[in-house]
Amino acid sequence: MANSLPEDSKSRSVWKYDVFLSFRGTDVRRKFISHLNEALTDEGIVTFHDNRDLERGDSILRGLEEAMNQSRYAIVVVSEDYATSQWCLRELSFMVELAGKTKRFKLIPIFYDIDPSALKSRTGCFNKAFEDHEQRFDGETVSEWRRAVGIVANVSSWVSKTRSDDAKLIQEVVRDLCERLYAEPSDDTSEFVGMTLHKKRIESLLSTEDSSSDDVKMVGVWGMGGRGKTTIAKCVYESLSTHFPSRCFLGNVKGESSSHLRKQIMSEIFPKSPLNARCVSPEAMKRRLRGKKVLLILDDVDDVQQLQELAGDCKWFGPGSRVIITTRDKRVLDEHSVKHIYEVKPLRTTQALQLFSRHAFKTNRPPQDEFRQLCLDIVEQLCGLPLALRAIGASLYNRSIAFWEDKLCILRNSLDKSISTVLKVSYDALDEHEKTVFLYVAGCFNGEYMDRASMVLDPFVIRSKPRLVTLMEKSMISMSNNTRLWVHDLLRDMANDITCEGKMNKMMWNFLDIKGLFTENVGNKEIEVESIFLNMAEETGLCVNPETFKRMRKLKFLKIHSNLTAAGSKVCIVDEFDYLPPLRYLHWEAYTLKSLPAKFETNFLVELNLPDSSVETLWTGSQDLGSLRHMNLNRCRNLIEVPDLSKARSLECLCLCDCESLVELPSSLGLLDKLVKLSMLNCKKLKSLPSNIKLKSLKTLSLDGCINIEEFPFVSDVIEELGLRCTSIELVPDSISRLEKLTELRLSHCKRLKNLPETFGDLNSLKHLTLTCCPNITVFPMLGDGVETVSLNGTLIEEVPSWIGCKVNLTCLDMSECKKLHNLPHSLRNLKNLKLLYLRGCVNITEIPQVAGEMRRLDLYGTSIEKYGVLSEEEALVLDNRDMDFLKRLLTRYVRSYKRKRDSR
Repeated sequence: MANSLPEDSKSRSVWKYDVFLSFRGTDVRRKFISHLNEALTDEGIVTFHDNRDLERGDSILRGLEEAMNQSRYAIVVVSEDYATSQWCLRELSFMVELAGKTKRFKLIPIFYDIDPSALKSRTGCFNKAFEDHEQRFDGETVSEWRRAVGIVANVSSWVSKTRSDDAKLIQEVVRDLCERLYAEPSDDTSEFVGMTLHKKRIESLLSTEDSSSDDVKMVGVWGMGGRGKTTIAKCVYESLSTHFPSRCFLGNVKGESSSHLRKQIMSEIFPKSPLNARCVSPEAMKRRLRGKKVLLILDDVDDVQQLQELAGDCKWFGPGSRVIITTRDKRVLDEHSVKHIYEVKPLRTTQALQLFSRHAFKTNRPPQDEFRQLCLDIVEQLCGLPLALRAIGASLYNRSIAFWEDKLCILRNSLDKSISTVLKVSYDALDEHEKTVFLYVAGCFNGEYMDRASMVLDPFVIRSKPRLVTLMEKSMISMSNNTRLWVHDLLRDMANDITCEGKMNKMMWNFLDIKGLFTENVGNKEIEVESIFLNMAEETGLCVNPETFKRMRKLKFLKIHSNLTAAGSKVCIVDEFDYLPPLRYLHWEAYTLKSLPAKFETNFLVELNLPDSSVETLWTGSQDLGSLRHMNLNRCRNLIEVPDLSKARSLECLCLCDCESLVELPSSLGLLDKLVKLSMLNCKKLKSLPSNIKLKSLKTLSLDGCINIEEFPFVSDVIEELGLRCTSIELVPDSISRLEKLTELRLSHCKRLKNLPETFGDLNSLKHLTLTCCPNITVFPMLGDGVETVSLNGTLIEEVPSWIGCKVNLTCLDMSECKKLHNLPHSLRNLKNLKLLYLRGCVNITEIPQVAGEMRRLDLYGTSIEKYGVLSEEEALVLDNRDMDFLKRLLTRYVRSYKRKRDSR
């Protein structure tokens, strides 16, 4: 294509790939190589392996040689059948030659399930492969291949047989390669680590073919302040500028006059034109540029109107032109119809450590001394933000260990001024409503669901949800896949600083300020505060004078969290507590009194959270709860009654888990037509739900651990999730079939439960069934066509019916410890989606089950199978490491979940 981007030139990075992967595909591609490539990519290392990167129509050998020439390292995975492939030997021969001619290309051999001595043996598999090649190729060629193999056998290498598992080997290889790459001088044109990868991805977007725009491309570079958008744009500009005779980099355009900026652009594009001194209209600019092939960078754009006046659309520019726009506000790009957007994400830990070390030590990694752990701790606090890493690193250069420790203490307790100044630029650009929503999310709703946050915020900021969306577009907050809101740690610290500085004096976060508020004698003076967010995690204790609340008539939010349990509460109420303002949001963990104040107007209350509290009852009589949407009384172990909820007609979620003293629920529960979730796990004294209640909207009912529940609860016909684990239910009635929307049913450890009725098979929406450790279950239950996971371990089932082969959506079948179970039917081979099959401890199983598809795990431990036989790779029975990727994802999710919970405390 005539106008596509030119080939790499000397002005660009000399390396296109960090690593070239050479391997025998049939041996290791689907297992070891896929995991190795993923681990390398996760660390920002750019890899090449042939099944992904070679374009159609290329000569395979020429393409491979070109890729090797553009790579810094080559990882050669030598497996048992490696030498049987002429392509592998040709690759190896070229790599050895390339490494010998130049010191810039280095080989890293990995001997996978083979000893390096096998390469030299005259009786081993490699010698047999060479003898076969001598029948088809000339002697000189084979001799050259033998020489290359001999050289590789003597190179310092990794040997899989000396490691306990592949995961450990991959971890060590990746760590070693990271250190090699980061210890070398960077090829980046700036100090910003990871630039090669950023450039590659942005340039691929710039090269995307799109005939509708006449090959003029606009690309947006989007992300929160401090992530290096400007640095990336400059690097790409320098990389491509030699290929554009007309070019302009317009930095920091935010707030500048559009007419002034247009003059600047025209002066750069037409340096000798006398017209540049005149006022240039957008239309005139368009007419003059449409025949020019230009490279234009517009940095830090925050106004779509300004963008439209500087680069109206692709028709403004000549064929082959490229326009890059950096912004903190994604909405600017969306409104301008910019199709290709590159989000700049935080640096990974390894990259962050490298960037920090460059400024703190003037090297690519920290020294192996007492500073190393301090480096890791400081980098963790800075959350991969390049601006912060550079600024803090530079401030620590040539400083004593004591200075480093002080700086770490400051970062753990407040935001460094060199960082906050830049971050506040984004905050100051928000309107007043957006500022309010941002501070509330940072202080109170970090980690909460978006809908819950908006329903509480709406009275303060009318229709807060659009503001939440705007904050996401401006990179001030983010949202996870399950619609939870998250605020970056540094932005959250900035929000804390803003409230502590008194810029939002109606919102209080600082413990000492709040402590003074409740202990100082300020007479009868009205206190204007609207919100109190009190985190007791790092505090020793707080004495609250209830009289203070009487001067807070405008208080709407009260959140006291990380307060341990009622027995160990850090908040002490020192006098009679008889008044609370008309709160909209009350969250008080480990509240120590037996009830809420008598004078508490609840008509505005949207959310009530009193987990781990000492309440026995909330209040007496009926309260106006018309606004209440969410009530959480989890682990209130002294709660003996739930109040009259007849006026809580908007209640959507009621959580009463571990309320051990609760015996019954009020009949008013049946009036809650909008109730979606009722959770009562481990309410051990609860015997039944109110009779004949029909909850029109209830989708989730959790009665797990309610050991005295004996009747199957039919409280909603739209129920989707039903938990009855460890109950005393004996029969599931035939009428179960009317629960047409049920997707998950938990009945494990129901000691009295008998076989399920045949009508159970009518539940075609049911995906997950758990019947573990039910000793009276002797017959495999009928199942609907939608079932995906079935857990029947520890039952007395003797036979899996042949119709199981018709349940094509089944992915997991757990029959562990089914002592009476006989061999599984051959129809199991029809289940192409089956990934997990557990038969551990099934002593009557004597035959290997016939399965199909990509199994992740087949557990046959403790069966009576005498011989496993030869299992092909296609059968994919995980008697090897096939579940490595599954475990990796599981651990990743766990670590992320732990960090989020820790950070939101």
